Amino acid sequence: MFNERILNRFTNPKYAGGLRGANGTGRSEDPARGDIIKIYISVNDENVITDAKFKAYGGVCTIAACDVACYLIEGRSLEAALRTNFYQIKEELGSLPEDRDYAALLAEEAIKNAVEDFYKKKEKDLKSKR
Repeated sequence: MFNERILNRFTNPKYAGGLRGANGTGRSEDPARGDIIKIYISVNDENVITDAKFKAYGGVCTIAACDVACYLIEGRSLEAALRTNFYQIKEELGSLPEDRDYAALLAEEAIKNAVEDFYKKKEKDLKSKR
């Protein structure tokens, strides 16, 4: 049912786990299926994501999509990370079964939410220094 890329990302996720010192966290969920994911990012002063990790409650495709999402954004600017989308995640996985497409959508949403969270924290920090 799942191709080798998906199974490899699921059984050997490089980006699984929390991230101490993360300065952006994005959450997304699919209440109907029960999947919940969080993507954590560390961003440097040049607005480049230096580290990305995830925690997820979900199936094989959800775990694999999160791992790919972190792979695609690590080392990239925040602007580039915001352009990371469902189609890129699916392409990197080879092919998702149609009934599992939601996993790539959840990962895309979590990336966007993590970047948004970073900007909100940065703005709050700047206001507190005034």
